Amino acid sequence: MKALFEKVMFNEQSSLLVRRFELLYFDAPWHYHPEYELTYIVRSHGRRFVGDHVEPFLAGDLVLLGPDLPHFWRNDDEFYQTDSPHLVESIVVQFPASFTERGLASIPEAALVRELLERARYGLRFSLEMSQTVAERMEQLPQQTGLTQLLSLLTILNVLATDQNAQLLASDGYQLAPGAAETERMKRVLEFVLGHFREEIRVEQIASVAGMAPAAFCRYFKNRTRKTFVEYLNELRIGHARKLLTNVDMSIGQVGLECGYNNNSHFHRQFKLSTGITPFQYQALARGKG
Repeated sequence: MKALFEKVMFNEQSSLLVRRFELLYFDAPWHYHPEYELTYIVRSHGRRFVGDHVEPFLAGDLVLLGPDLPHFWRNDDEFYQTDSPHLVESIVVQFPASFTERGLASIPEAALVRELLERARYGLRFSLEMSQTVAERMEQLPQQTGLTQLLSLLTILNVLATDQNAQLLASDGYQLAPGAAETERMKRVLEFVLGHFREEIRVEQIASVAGMAPAAFCRYFKNRTRKTFVEYLNELRIGHARKLLTNVDMSIGQVGLECGYNNNSHFHRQFKLSTGITPFQYQALARGKG
């Protein structure tokens, strides 16, 4: 699936666009735009796709994306059910690449912010501690206007630049060119896995989806996600299992089957490897019985 181009419309009197979204679920498609984007998740959860990187997100998630970097946020399945009680809320700030080229280029005091924006070319996820530090400022941005709003954003970026635990998202070698074949290939792979992780997925099968030989696919996937395909698949399955154990009245064996584990012992082993406790212990703690 090709990343869609998004045209961001700025007010003539403003150099940034600040919006607060309150929706039933995030509905933006896989897309890119030539602007920087700072996204703060007020409430919601699911999986975040940035270039060739994918990982879970929760409330408090704070990410800075560089220009032309394909991305989208996908909520977990329960958000899309009829009469779902879940809602999503986020604050999104977008500003042009020229923000640094013209606005900050000649200001010595803005060196840290310029460096931050350069690092954000492949996407940066900030630590939860840093997110909590700037949360109040992020909440205030949509109510502000003019120079006050701009100065607030610069203050936030200046604080974020000090986060020593910010994590790079897309891999260093990721091709930023929008619509490139590699973007489409990885999107096909991730969409297939999301749709079939409850079933057995052989390496030969997923390699075919990518149009590659199995050995080449394994190297390709590890290089772009920093984990093996099996590690990624287990992470996705265990994440789903944790939700079922918390929210659904199912036996441990049924949960394992629902998450793609036909062998109950294998499910227990993988769950404990991921969480440090057994599925039974996790369910008891999650439901307040531990």
